[in-house]
Amino acid sequence: MLKLDRASVIAPACLAEYDHRTQTWDDFGGNCKRQLRFALVQLQGIPGITTADAAEYGVRCAYCEGAIHHEGHIEHFRRKNRKHPNGYPELTFEWSNFFLACGSNEHCGHYKDRRSAPLYDPDMLIKPDEHDSGHYLYFHSSGEVRARNTLGDEDKNCATETIRVFGLDNRALVGARANAVRSYRKMKEEDFEELASWDEPERNQYFQGEIEATRWQPYATTIKHFLQAFV
Repeated sequence: MLKLDRASVIAPACLAEYDHRTQTWDDFGGNCKRQLRFALVQLQGIPGITTADAAEYGVRCAYCEGAIHHEGHIEHFRRKNRKHPNGYPELTFEWSNFFLACGSNEHCGHYKDRRSAPLYDPDMLIKPDEHDSGHYLYFHSSGEVRARNTLGDEDKNCATETIRVFGLDNRALVGARANAVRSYRKMKEEDFEELASWDEPERNQYFQGEIEATRWQPYATTIKHFLQAFV
């Protein structure tokens, strides 16, 4: 999952023109929807590089970190459905409740809100602009995502519930994450032996540089967690 700084992006002023008491999401569109989408592109893209003219470059799903193509899905973190037990209609037009998600029906936003989804407590989910998922989740080089074994009971419940509700253990995601780190796993044994011979500050600088160089790639957290083992 991404770690996002919502304060770095200005909320679209036009959101204030909508009132959940008299309007629904079906009433939302046009220029304001375009403004919202671009604000989310800024939130989840590469600062100074991902622009309205190159909206798909560098934009990743807030939940699975997969690349977003064809605009993705404007996602309500807390459901907007008035009739659903998990519904929060008062947050239908609330900036803090929006993320940009991939369009998959097998994981992430659409999966969370599918008709057959079991009930869940949204307060038990990791929210990308409020929590650091790295505290809760470990993305293994095998592609699996796991609750960290150092967590207390409450944080462990948040981790496992987030994996379940967003389908982060989906088989396709496991394969995509494993593929993202494959080139590092294939590094020759002699390469690691050479790196091990370096002075610790020099070796740490190298791996930190690799982490920084890959931070905007899809599934970058998997790469980061793999490389951090050598720092």
